[in-house]
Amino acid sequence: MMAIGKAILDYLPEFKLPEMTREAEIAVYMVHNSAGAEDYVFLFDFEEFKARSEAGMFVRPVIRIFAGRDDFSRLRFARQFREVFAAEFDRMRAEAGETSGGWLNWGIPGTNLAEKLGGFIANLLLAIALGTGKQILNLTGLAGLLRGKSDEAKLVDEFEKTRCQVEEALSRVEITIHPELYDYAYRDGLKGKISRMDRDAWPLPAYVREHLRDAKSGSWW
Repeated sequence: MMAIGKAILDYLPEFKLPEMTREAEIAVYMVHNSAGAEDYVFLFDFEEFKARSEAGMFVRPVIRIFAGRDDFSRLRFARQFREVFAAEFDRMRAEAGETSGGWLNWGIPGTNLAEKLGGFIANLLLAIALGTGKQILNLTGLAGLLRGKSDEAKLVDEFEKTRCQVEEALSRVEITIHPELYDYAYRDGLKGKISRMDRDAWPLPAYVREHLRDAKSGSWW
């Protein structure tokens, strides 16, 4: 964690708030592996987001979560979602390489941000997507705050607070029940209650159908 703080301080002068005038949806499919409400994985569709970022646009991320049921612990969901999202997002950024634009590379020459900053960029993206970005990470204000810090332990503490705020926002995020995911979640027993189901939702992408029984999280782009 200290190394992350030093990396951010080293490159802080070039850390600028991007203009985000266009939206790009990141669809998330929450797949239940069994009849247990807490047994699920996440499948992330970064295709549109990556395409726009590679075009050099700092797009405004929009998270849309589809699930088959919503009677799980929101606190546990929030932590797991944030951790898995950060890992999958960093994997995408690492594969894209330093020549990509937008969210995939913050324009700092010769710097592998995916390696140096870990899940920091992913947490920033989630904060903006969840509507808490202004509260958490007005980057101009953050830059001034960090420049005034001499104790890296305090810097790490700020990032811990950021993650907590992101998880709190995730615990309140809207989740849409998808008919196909609903049928899959209750495939081995009695059907559960139906709430916030989008009966007109688009059919699941082929990728999701292919990985329904994988029992592990993943992403595609």
